Amino acid sequence: MKEALVLFSGGKDSFLSTLLMIEKGYKVNLVTYENGCGLKSSNALHEGKRIQKKYGVEKVKNLGIHRTDAIWREFLYPYYNIKPSEILKLYGEVPISQFNCLSCRLAMYVMSIIICIKNNIDTVVDGARTSQMFAIEQNELLERFEKFFNKYNMQILYPLKELKDDFELKNQLLIRGFVPKTLEPQCLLGIPLKENEIDNKIIKSTAKVFDDLLKNKAEELIKKYRDVNISGEYL
Repeated sequence: MKEALVLFSGGKDSFLSTLLMIEKGYKVNLVTYENGCGLKSSNALHEGKRIQKKYGVEKVKNLGIHRTDAIWREFLYPYYNIKPSEILKLYGEVPISQFNCLSCRLAMYVMSIIICIKNNIDTVVDGARTSQMFAIEQNELLERFEKFFNKYNMQILYPLKELKDDFELKNQLLIRGFVPKTLEPQCLLGIPLKENEIDNKIIKSTAKVFDDLLKNKAEELIKKYRDVNISGEYL
């Protein structure tokens, strides 16, 4: 059976993404990430059990909660010491909200690649949707992330990337027998761009931060931590 690692927040997006992968014949390994700025990460464990109850533990394995704060800090600290004028000159207008999301998501991806290397998994799944209004979930960034995973002979899939309608999302859960209400953990820093104001300049600036500042750092961190015991814990 093919295996995939699913970034599982317990929200409706990651929940439906998990179901779609099971239907494609994958055994799914659910991993929940905690960066230290979230509330009730343990809620995701409850949502994972809902899926296990229907499909069985042989198809749905829960890897628990993994802390990403140590890796995230390695992205944050150098950037936070750069003067705003230098950031503007080097990268353009990057809102701190989008830098936080980019560096946090990269910390998750670094952890995911390490977990996949240790468990011989070549597919990672993320419930990102372009309609969520985050710079990191727009195609310009998603394509870069795909190439990044390809360097490690892995693929990252975004099953819901083009899904725009929340009604459709909920209906897809209903048709599969699930009440479309989840106990998703709450990130305190996850702030999207203003509604209906996807600013291409911000997307390009965020992409430039990835290209020029964070991509190489992510590769360094994978080398640094790939042999460390990073097994998850149930908080």
